[in-house]
Amino acid sequence: MNHVLNITATNTPAVVERLLQVTRYRGYELAGLQLTPRSDAKSLNITLTVRSDKPIHLLTSQLHKLYDIQQLELAGSELAVLSA
Repeated sequence: MNHVLNITATNTPAVVERLLQVTRYRGYELAGLQLTPRSDAKSLNITLTVRSDKPIHLLTSQLHKLYDIQQLELAGSELAVLSA
């Protein structure tokens, strides 16, 4: 199952690294990542797409604990389509 997370984070040198470390450590596969700076240049808009059969709350509860994360919302979940 694919999950899309919209994240607003402080624009620090290590924020993306921490975000990806938590994602990998919790066993979620990265399916997409989009970063755009906000108009104030102090924050980033991050769209993170992950794939896993695990419940998404296992990841979001850990991401909320990161001090660089200002806002996190689950934008959607969809079943992954497998093709041969």
